[in-house]
Amino acid sequence: MNSRALLLCASLAVAAPSCAEPEMAPNVVLLVLDTVRADHLSAYGYSRPTSPRLAALCERADRYALARSTAPWTLPSHASLFTGKFPFQHLADAELVDAVFNDARPLSEEELTLAEALAAEGYATAAFAANRGYVNERMGLTQGFATFVNERHPGVGMSELAHAWVKARPQGQPFFLFVNYMDAHRPYNVAPVDGPNEAALPPASEENPSALLDALYEQVYGADAPPDPALVRKAIDAYDRGIANADRGAGELLARLEQDGLLDGALVIVTADHGEYLGEHDLVEHSKDVYEPALRVPLIVKRPGQSRGRVIEEPASIADVPGLVLAELPEAVRAKHAGQFPGQAGVRGLFAEINYSRGKDMAAPWGERFLRERSALYLERWKVIRSSDGKHELYDLASDPREERNLFAERPREAQLLLDTLARIQARSGGARARVGVREPTEDELKELRELGY
Repeated sequence: MNSRALLLCASLAVAAPSCAEPEMAPNVVLLVLDTVRADHLSAYGYSRPTSPRLAALCERADRYALARSTAPWTLPSHASLFTGKFPFQHLADAELVDAVFNDARPLSEEELTLAEALAAEGYATAAFAANRGYVNERMGLTQGFATFVNERHPGVGMSELAHAWVKARPQGQPFFLFVNYMDAHRPYNVAPVDGPNEAALPPASEENPSALLDALYEQVYGADAPPDPALVRKAIDAYDRGIANADRGAGELLARLEQDGLLDGALVIVTADHGEYLGEHDLVEHSKDVYEPALRVPLIVKRPGQSRGRVIEEPASIADVPGLVLAELPEAVRAKHAGQFPGQAGVRGLFAEINYSRGKDMAAPWGERFLRERSALYLERWKVIRSSDGKHELYDLASDPREERNLFAERPREAQLLLDTLARIQARSGGARARVGVREPTEDELKELRELGY
């Protein structure tokens, strides 16, 4: 038995004379489909067959009908996935301090991540992140991963790398595997899916997906008239193909784990860091505002030994993911880490926010629109958006899921109740915006950020 296995055995033995048969710790697989909104997944009822493999997983897993991200862009949302905290708590976000704009404040080394907690319990930990812009060492997101591969490959390629690590890991040691897929992020992966759903997907446009998005930017932000419907449809077609390729990549990894006999006993969580705007609310792509297209994400959880699918109606946040993982671990481990990954229990409601936007947006002719901080709080059917420019919003999502009718002026009682609740939540955060050191990006990293649209 290797040293890590001995450590795990010791930590899991509860009042037992020996650790010959400790309570089993499941392998944990966390798959993040970068930039995938829930309403474009066939697993969530979308008309196009964009996610047949995830739909198959739902037949033996829990599908959370209503899950939301904590932020409409990668850094703060991944930090929430790893820490169980909301952005105003972990502070890995953009910031404006003394009139100096910081595009991305890294996650502090003082924050405890899920990978660090599992590594301390004897887990082998590995991450394979296709997002080289913000899921990297420079942003503090490598904490706790003994192996961290940060390379941009299509979904199937990412799964091949991850599976090779699973096959080569020390046998008998539980593992935590995190994979980030970028097929649905600019530039969308519009390659043939090579599966039964290929014929039902729209044919790939001959235009470069990034060029399509650039053209849509100019029409949405640079003109008063609505964008050309044909252009919007082309962008949606390309995005849907990207989702289908992400589904293919995730499905490939799950199929290989099943062939290895590792899937049934594993805890598998599939989610997204945020969604994507495709013209809604006069917005394109993400990292710009807190409306539903950028916040509604999938959350699919296959628990160890689970064989029947369920639909979970209770709303969830991606900040709940560490808690979902701990809930499936042995009792001694759960007790040891109780309260360290609070999730929505720490704020009593779903919460999301955006602080300004990325540097590209801020420098654009329309950048003034994004020079603001926006916080959203969900309580039952209501959603309030508090905006630093005073343009607050209130929506009844039960009757207006597309957020087309702002009720802030019409329903002042509900609006003020939610605003007061939001203020109390953030006042309890205790997060001090101390300076966190960050190295300047290399030329290669700057090139990657530009290619990703930042």
